Amino acid sequence: MSELIKEELDEFDDIKPVLTADELPLGETILWQARPDWWRLALGAFRLRLVGIYFLIFALWRIGVTQHETGSWAEGIAHATSLLPAFGFGVVMIMLLAFLTARATTFTLTNRRLVMRYGVALPAQLNVPLKDVDHAALKLHADGSGDIPLTLPRRGRPSYFQLWPYAKPLKIFEAEPMLRAVPDAAKAADMIAKALVASQGGRRMAVPDHSERHSSLGAGHPAAV
Repeated sequence: MSELIKEELDEFDDIKPVLTADELPLGETILWQARPDWWRLALGAFRLRLVGIYFLIFALWRIGVTQHETGSWAEGIAHATSLLPAFGFGVVMIMLLAFLTARATTFTLTNRRLVMRYGVALPAQLNVPLKDVDHAALKLHADGSGDIPLTLPRRGRPSYFQLWPYAKPLKIFEAEPMLRAVPDAAKAADMIAKALVASQGGRRMAVPDHSERHSSLGAGHPAAV
């Protein structure tokens, strides 16, 4: 593994969900720490909306087929209603998985790196040195939560499946970590932007994009953001 991005993915390691100050080396301090919002995680990473849409389409299809065969809308609705227990079970399982995943995850920003600790059955840790972040962005949601994807050097990146559910969508072969469902994401993004400025000393310039509530971090500041 490259020195740029160091991983600890051994299931036998005793990795606690929350990084504490006494685990840090001398001179490193915690600037920000948060857990993802489990409901937003269910909607985003676990695609709860798509599951609902799938069941709705399937239920409408079943109503239509039954009505066509029997001529009775009531019988069609009754057949569709029989899908509700399966739908309810699926929704509950997705919500439970999202809740457990959020509880097992902590995002930590220090003056030197971003640390992601995650994993329900197999705890893992990803350390991303701030000096090696090429770019970071912010996608805000209506509730104030948001996603913060990080662009990293090509070499030393972890795989998509090691990162999931904290991998940037559609970046399967060039996986990039993404802080998902971050509460009060605008404030978190501002702190990350300032930490990048301090760490990289203005080696690169930010190019902000404010369209559709999606922007580069640290707009107007010289930094690798």
